[in-house]
Amino acid sequence: MNWIWIFIRITGLTAYVLLTLSVLAGIFRHIPRKKGPIIEFHQVIGQIALLGTGVHAYLLFYDHYQPYSLKDVLVPFLSQNDPVLTGIGTLSMYLLLVVIITSDFMKAVGRKTWKKIHYLVFPLWLMALIHGFFLGTESGTIWAKSLYGGSLLIVFGATVYLVIRKKKTISRPSAEKSIV
Repeated sequence: MNWIWIFIRITGLTAYVLLTLSVLAGIFRHIPRKKGPIIEFHQVIGQIALLGTGVHAYLLFYDHYQPYSLKDVLVPFLSQNDPVLTGIGTLSMYLLLVVIITSDFMKAVGRKTWKKIHYLVFPLWLMALIHGFFLGTESGTIWAKSLYGGSLLIVFGATVYLVIRKKKTISRPSAEKSIV
């Protein structure tokens, strides 16, 4: 049994699940009550997802079946093994790193810039989904299809909820002003 390959899969799947939870917590932090715990959970779980992604990438160096070089792991689209899907995973990791670093230095980059950068979480999450679903060895199984399909539906639904809620919040004050 190839234990390294098993740990590569486990860390990749775990990082994806944690990233999904962080994205959902980020979306639902807009719920008025109990913002503090949701924001803290969102931040911590996102950082742990980044750590899991780093371990996932690091373990690829030690896989004997499909070894990866430093260039394969760090330079998008240059991997010998499925360069497009591997590159999508690499870009997703870099974007997550950018989102987390700019969040840690939000005051330095400015709230407006930080917010624009923070919205990169949506494409990076989708890229992580594509990477895992199409490159993962379990992708053909019912549980993996359920995991990826279910998370796609939940994040999409939560995003639609957030957009509708934001539009209602924005339109309410302007409607009140026009009455006065």
